[in-house]
Amino acid sequence: MKVMSSRHWRFVTLMGCSAITAGVAAQPVPASRSLVVLATTDVHGHLRGWNYYDARPDRARSLAAAATIVDSVRRAHPGGVLLVDAGDLLQGTPLTTVASRASITTPHPVIAAMNAMRYDAAALGNHEFNYGLPLLRRVLTQARFPFLSANATALDPRDAFPAWRLVRRGDLTIGVIGATTPGVMVWDRDHVRGRVRYGAIAPALRTAAAAVRRAGADVVVAVVHAGLDGAASYDTISSGLPGENVVGQLPRDVPGLDLIVYGHSHREMIDTVVNGVRLMQPRNAAATVGAATLNFTRVAGRWRLTSSSAASLQVDGHVESAAVLRVTEAAHRAAMAYAAESIGVSPVAWRSQLARATDLPLTDLVGEVMRRVSGAQLAASPAFSLDASIDSGTVTVAEIARLYPYENTLRAVRITGAQLHAFLEHSARYWNTWSPGGTSSLVNRNVPGYNVDMVVGATYEVDLSKPTGQRIRALAVNGTPVIAGDSFTIALSNYRQTGGGGYAMLAGAPLVYESRGDIREMIVDAVRKAGRLDPADWASVNWRIVPAEAEAAAKASFARSGNERGSDGAPFNGTRLRVIGMNDFHGAFETRLGANGRLLGGAGAFVAAIRRAQAGCIAPACYSVIVDGGDEFQGTPASNLAYGRTVVTLMDSIGVAASALGNHEFDYGQDTLRARIAQASYPILSANLRDTLGNVPSWIRQDVIVQRGPLKVGIIGVSTIETPNTTRAVNVTDLRFIDPAPVVSARAQALRAQGADVIVVTGHVGGFCTAGATCTGEIFQMVNRLTSRVDVVVSGHSHSYLNTRLRGVPIVQARSRGEAIDIVDLAIGDSTAWQAGDINASRVLSADVLDVMADTITADPQATRIARRAVDAVAGIIAQPVGRILTDMRRDGSQYALGNLVADAMREAANSDIAVMNNGGIRANLLAGDANFGRLYEVQPFGNTLYTLKVRGSDLRTYLSRLVAGASLRAHVSGVQLRFDPARPADARLIDVRVGGQAINPKRIYTVTLNDFMVMGGDGLGLAGVALETTPNEIVDLDALIAYIRARPLGVAAPLVDRIVPVTP
Repeated sequence: MKVMSSRHWRFVTLMGCSAITAGVAAQPVPASRSLVVLATTDVHGHLRGWNYYDARPDRARSLAAAATIVDSVRRAHPGGVLLVDAGDLLQGTPLTTVASRASITTPHPVIAAMNAMRYDAAALGNHEFNYGLPLLRRVLTQARFPFLSANATALDPRDAFPAWRLVRRGDLTIGVIGATTPGVMVWDRDHVRGRVRYGAIAPALRTAAAAVRRAGADVVVAVVHAGLDGAASYDTISSGLPGENVVGQLPRDVPGLDLIVYGHSHREMIDTVVNGVRLMQPRNAAATVGAATLNFTRVAGRWRLTSSSAASLQVDGHVESAAVLRVTEAAHRAAMAYAAESIGVSPVAWRSQLARATDLPLTDLVGEVMRRVSGAQLAASPAFSLDASIDSGTVTVAEIARLYPYENTLRAVRITGAQLHAFLEHSARYWNTWSPGGTSSLVNRNVPGYNVDMVVGATYEVDLSKPTGQRIRALAVNGTPVIAGDSFTIALSNYRQTGGGGYAMLAGAPLVYESRGDIREMIVDAVRKAGRLDPADWASVNWRIVPAEAEAAAKASFARSGNERGSDGAPFNGTRLRVIGMNDFHGAFETRLGANGRLLGGAGAFVAAIRRAQAGCIAPACYSVIVDGGDEFQGTPASNLAYGRTVVTLMDSIGVAASALGNHEFDYGQDTLRARIAQASYPILSANLRDTLGNVPSWIRQDVIVQRGPLKVGIIGVSTIETPNTTRAVNVTDLRFIDPAPVVSARAQALRAQGADVIVVTGHVGGFCTAGATCTGEIFQMVNRLTSRVDVVVSGHSHSYLNTRLRGVPIVQARSRGEAIDIVDLAIGDSTAWQAGDINASRVLSADVLDVMADTITADPQATRIARRAVDAVAGIIAQPVGRILTDMRRDGSQYALGNLVADAMREAANSDIAVMNNGGIRANLLAGDANFGRLYEVQPFGNTLYTLKVRGSDLRTYLSRLVAGASLRAHVSGVQLRFDPARPADARLIDVRVGGQAINPKRIYTVTLNDFMVMGGDGLGLAGVALETTPNEIVDLDALIAYIRARPLGVAAPLVDRIVPVTP
């Protein structure tokens, strides 16, 4: 994601495009122009910068502040701005609750604000239906812009929604089309049943796009309230509805689209292109405004889209629009009064932080109200927010509104014992399987917390040591074990009863109770009636997680801060040192789209996550230190073309205390590496680096002691002994990388003698752990052989997730490219477990590896500026067009289409019989869409030169057998097919070799293309000693890939993955 400071936008023309000015008849018709599309989504009633639950300002979420951004951009681009919203506007805060009850003659504040901002169009969101069609119809009549929903079919013309509209900006005609998730038919079934039907999104948008094109649209913008990809949040089989998360497929399924603005998933994604169509989802709750600039050239008298770009504009720091404040003032005051209303008193504080890990009174309160009102035997409800609480003293409506934020109504159905068991098993999917010794979070992040129901009125255990679907045990009602044929009534929200959350087992369950009142007001009424809110009147023992160790791990998943305990189990009140770790940044200044559709990393979000970790560590109780596990520079044009200078600038701004020396730090040569070491204000360390005489080179440091408050922190750096095989060998011919364990042991002892209170090892030395907690690799070999105690190891090199302990030492690694950070808290001072002579003693209070989700954190402005400068400096080079990629090609597994594509490009460039490409040289995915130099550079950033070697067939077969001899495949091939039996001994696995479809001839001379890294023995894939002739081609691997793609102007599809094939004879 490319992010520019929103303040900067006030003074410059948007994204470098020239402003649009009003033309006059005497002027020539312009040959080019631009359109700026500004967008919001999932505003959910956040009209003003005010938190009604806590009665305090909230400047980070405000449509009124977004209005100021809109006004600023309009001034910079008069007549060249389109403003749209992707839905979910009318529900979400006490302000919208009050507005839903207002007089029919009163303007709805959301619509009043949007009218004041002059929106051009909006998509209908599913929450627009929460208050019923009468209110929605009233809202639609007040709006001066259309709400679009092409996939809706209304049985009553009064309930019809338009599919599209045309908007003119000067001589440019814009077609805006809209669609809505079919989930409306599940979540608000009773509001739409018999009146509106929702169908599949893609066919409806195809029809709408064709219609606006026929009507004269030069450009088509889709506003869609649906998710990017993945399974629907409802059961599509039992409901018979099409899926909802289809946005990622629309660029392929709907011809004629130019821009898709979408919402619903609350995950910001700004700068992504799929099949030539830009996708943009701003942050929810009016936290950002998405800004896409579309550039056009006049061709044959019509405007034709030639390029586009996008950015995210944060509202935080902007003043709020006086016009929006004025039209929402009355509703704002009414909402404040409603939220502040006193409805009772509580003698104690109620908290929900652990509500999904243990049975708490606060969730029992909700369930008991539902059960008592409906008369059902059981009740089920989730913990919507783990921040919900009721303080001791006066109880307000705002506290109940935070506890139950939705306008759900109450239902009760009759279910069998088998259905109850299936219901609880479905809810238990929220947890990952627990295993002894595991230290990572048990929460399954793919299951939203609002879809995890706890049942009141039954008792049961959730066994997290069992796999999904086998976890519920000891299920009983009134002390009697539940059997499949039993019958019970259970109270539910209308959302859950109609299938929300994928609870398909409820389909067809007879309805025995229904209320039109919403559950939140029932809770408010219950508290008001009781007057005194005592947990003893509501709490009951219903469920627990087992075994006890799993329950503790589940609680730890939510209770990292402020709940640390010493080794004896007592609360720890001494001084803490927080070690914040990172590794393998690889110049990743920009956000990347992860395999699950989430935006990961990016310098702004990465640094913001570090700052958040620092903010949670306040002196004098806590001090923090930041260390890096190496491989900072190599990987992107923004870093490589500056030889790493830009990354050092970023790391200096972060405040890194020390970094390990990674193997890729040598990729630019030793002279450049020494220049980067001189530039950095932090030391780059390697304790196990030696020259050919066995001495520590003069230009490298082994370790350092840094002061943090009263604490002296010793930091030792380590490099992988595989460095000569994982960088260009010529760059390290005069260096040796020795066994790190004895060196680290000696340096740790020396640092202790110099007064170090803590020893941190930051090592570019990797490893892997399986799901069964079996850990292997160089880092574990090192720790196992230490003879002096160290306190924490921050690992790198393997790009893996590590969060484990060995001999009491926490070992962490945060994947790569700024997609995660490590946070390890150590006890200092009064830890009774630590003994100076015990190398297995542990000071660990907690250890976490936290993902950096760019759509859930406000980017750090300084890091964003540094990243923007780095990227802008190479923007002209990056943007050079190359060709078109027709299908996504990801680096999944050890054999994948992208590896075959690279190998094909090498073979074609060298005109050889065979090419072999090492997997480690392929550094990024290649997704469908337009491919420019920058995207391809990230796939192959090393600039390796291609060589052609002549090899006799017999020797070639021996070489190829090495490719299948290891524990995993490490290379891709072109021009040859290998069949092997993985069950055989390593040297006898190769069964058949076909070159160009023919059996290999042991006497024939074949030409084989490798890159220079492999020729020099890198990754153990060289042909040293058997090549009859080795000839440099003077072709760089990236140039070969570019030439291959350019030679195919119709686009490049993914090659088949059928070249190295395991078989079982």
